[in-house]
Amino acid sequence: MIELKLDAFLLTPIQRICQYPLQLNELLKYTSYEHKDYNNIQQALYTMRDVASYINERKRHREYVEIIHKWQHTVECWQGKDILETSTQGLGRADAYLYQNGKKEAVILFLFDHVLIICKKDRRNTLIYIGRADLDNSEIENFTDGKSIRLDEENFVNVFFSWRLHDHIQNKNYLFAHRTPLDKMQMMDALEYERTYVKENLTKGLEITRLSTWKTQQSLVNQSITTTKSFPSITKQHRSNSTILRTNSSPCSNQSSLLTTAIYHTPSRRRKSSLPKFVRCSSPDSSPDESFRSIKSRFKFWS
Repeated sequence: MIELKLDAFLLTPIQRICQYPLQLNELLKYTSYEHKDYNNIQQALYTMRDVASYINERKRHREYVEIIHKWQHTVECWQGKDILETSTQGLGRADAYLYQNGKKEAVILFLFDHVLIICKKDRRNTLIYIGRADLDNSEIENFTDGKSIRLDEENFVNVFFSWRLHDHIQNKNYLFAHRTPLDKMQMMDALEYERTYVKENLTKGLEITRLSTWKTQQSLVNQSITTTKSFPSITKQHRSNSTILRTNSSPCSNQSSLLTTAIYHTPSRRRKSSLPKFVRCSSPDSSPDESFRSIKSRFKFWS
């Protein structure tokens, strides 16, 4: 091992935070198992990896928050809460058909943690808000293809690749259908992933509280959002760390602004591998951290 002076190991905190795991990893390689400091070095390596990962995820999450914030401003006739009051992660989008009041309408589903947003496009190709479903208080019913499904007391319909979502909070039923069985399977996978994502955040100690200070509020309101990235499909699990204050200027909405900040508590170690775009447990009893299967997908955000 090359001999270095002590100064070479003294890195500037934060600015070179990602170099600590590299140095500790090399130090651990050349440390004997019997050495009294071996366990301490190993623990320091794990800790610094978590710190570096946490910093990177905070940065990525901030970008997601800005993209969500920007996207909501493109949706006309928005009603109800802002997305960032309940969600901090976009998980995917899909084209579907909504059967309601005896009619069939082409819609676009935007999946976030805790909520499913339903939109349609007008002649100007602008997104129009239709509704939402609270996934924390909803049930999903998967239908057999060709089965006669009751829309209401008078209407029945035979549809393929369909499923129904019942929102207990609003006491509403949404019947959706897709063009192909693959589209439906991908949607079912995404909804399953959303529940897994939410449960993991809860078990890791994520707690969202409302903290409103004038300084933070002014900083967020005055911030210029210039993100031009496309919203990704399901990739990695990101810890939700902070949300952003949004003042809605849409004439179709009467929302009040609200500042919410997520307080992050140090979680237990999370698996390091990246998630595929869609995930499905190998069996109903398998753990979310066990074998996952990736399937080719067209279920993408704002593409």
